[in-house]
Amino acid sequence: MDTLLTRLKPLHIDDINNSKHSSYFFVSDEYSLLITRFFDLGDEELIGVSTPYIIFNSQETYSYNRSSQEFFKLQNSHLSIADSINMQLNKSEQLIMHYVDEIDRLEDDLYMRKLSPIFLDLWFDLKKDITRMERILERAYESLKKYTRQYEKTEEFPTHEFANIIEHIERYQRLSSLNSNKLDTLYNYYNSLKNDKMNANVYALTILSGIFLPLNLVVGFFGMNTEGLFFNGNPEGTSNVVVLLTGLFFLFLLIIPFISLIERLILRRLLGRFNLYNKLVDNIKKISLFSKSS
Repeated sequence: MDTLLTRLKPLHIDDINNSKHSSYFFVSDEYSLLITRFFDLGDEELIGVSTPYIIFNSQETYSYNRSSQEFFKLQNSHLSIADSINMQLNKSEQLIMHYVDEIDRLEDDLYMRKLSPIFLDLWFDLKKDITRMERILERAYESLKKYTRQYEKTEEFPTHEFANIIEHIERYQRLSSLNSNKLDTLYNYYNSLKNDKMNANVYALTILSGIFLPLNLVVGFFGMNTEGLFFNGNPEGTSNVVVLLTGLFFLFLLIIPFISLIERLILRRLLGRFNLYNKLVDNIKKISLFSKSS
């Protein structure tokens, strides 16, 4: 180990000892340094797992274990690196698919209006981790592309294996990006639902205010301490006022659903979905007629 360390630059010694180092590829006259970083699941969060490889003269290749601080010589050089990367990539693939399943489950619950009280917490954890995956995969892709361009012309380099690795990384990148965008859509939809709920609450308060404000006006009118009020001195005055208030209350209760019924049956059908479907049907009929005439 000491002999190998003396052949490395001090900066690269720090790099291989840094467990959080991102994917990286460096070429010099004496050696090449490749660090690949993928991800795994820790106790409470997503963690990055990086593995350094040192290549001397395209033949002598070592991997470095940070736990034991030892170098291990790889027998098949580039092919052994490909096998090691494939093992890490398979782990990462399984983890990505678990996250995709969680996002799909969150999406189904939201579209079924099963709003979880901790939706934003779940969304934030998923968004944070899926974005981190996307970033890790992007850096791994760039580093392996540089590594492949450096050694692809050598006879022993397993071009096919590394082409498959890079293709898999590209696919996982697209999958991560797709699910990151899906989470953005879910967040916007969740906010829309919350805004609709808030608007419904404000609407209900407005309706209650609209009902009780006239009633308060009537009560205030009859509560004035002036002469000549209606029902003044009438032994049935209180009963008449109660009947008047009750009648007004039920009148307002009947008017509001009637207005909603008119909006739903007339306005929405004329200007909303009913009209949309009619337009679609008309367009399809026109296309069919045009095709027959042709």
